[in-house]
Amino acid sequence: MPTFWSAAAGKLVERWLAAGLAAAVYWLVMLLAWAGGQPHPRQALADRLDAVGTMHPGEQITLLLVALIALAGSGALMRQLTLPALRLVEGYWPGFLSGVSGWLRQRHTTRRAADAAAWRPLQTRLEGGPAAAGQPPLSARERADHARLEARLRWSPRDPALAMPTRVGNILRSAEAEPQHKYGLDAVILWPHLWTLLPEILQRDLAVARNRLDATVAAGLWAVLVLPAVYWTPWALSALLFVLGAWGWWLPRACLDYAVLLQVAFDLHRQQLYRVLRHPLPATAADEPLAGLRLTAHVYRGSDDPTLVFDPGT
Repeated sequence: MPTFWSAAAGKLVERWLAAGLAAAVYWLVMLLAWAGGQPHPRQALADRLDAVGTMHPGEQITLLLVALIALAGSGALMRQLTLPALRLVEGYWPGFLSGVSGWLRQRHTTRRAADAAAWRPLQTRLEGGPAAAGQPPLSARERADHARLEARLRWSPRDPALAMPTRVGNILRSAEAEPQHKYGLDAVILWPHLWTLLPEILQRDLAVARNRLDATVAAGLWAVLVLPAVYWTPWALSALLFVLGAWGWWLPRACLDYAVLLQVAFDLHRQQLYRVLRHPLPATAADEPLAGLRLTAHVYRGSDDPTLVFDPGT
């Protein structure tokens, strides 16, 4: 029996090292928060360690197994909560928050219109041509303003109806909407099909970027779950700073990395969708949005359009 328990514990330790480190950090923080709320923190921790030390070896192994199972279980639960948490951070909120959501969406739309109005004359001067005749070239300050405005416009939905109440939501919504704006391709519908056609290196980069995005969401969620420890010590409120850092600073950057790669996938490999589905490639850039809409509709619900002739050469 001791050999069995040792082997079982060893396997669980391996699994914990692979997937339970974040959960271990969380429970360690909670333990320290509990100790911080005791009159004599060091003595309280020492007493608990002494109690474990006086147990029989079998009891200690059982306690270790329970602890590792709790770590693995909390890690698995966090993986299930990551997507709903991301949806909330994006701005998919319940109905009773519709007033706040609507105000934030309108604020985004107003700000985007102001950014576009400020960007347009700078872009005209940067491009030159007859419209910029007689105007001085952009100064270093104006170039910096132009770059800042262009980045904000790129990662905010063009259509006010697609605006989201949060920055994270607008970045991801822009990434989803851009293929349809440029090519007529619905990214949500066609992404599973395109993914199977991507080269391995791009699939790997996308997976890494998505894992980083999910890990950042999970880090903020772990910090939120530390807040109940305020029952023991007010220092637990400092977890709010980590939440703000994770979701207000790191998460938008992780979303930008993922969004850029998503757009690269459509920019460079959308033609493969046409080839494998035997749709004729659009002849010109002007033809592409309509061809993309046709391809999307065919994938989504099929087509009985007699004018749609499959390409026999693919």
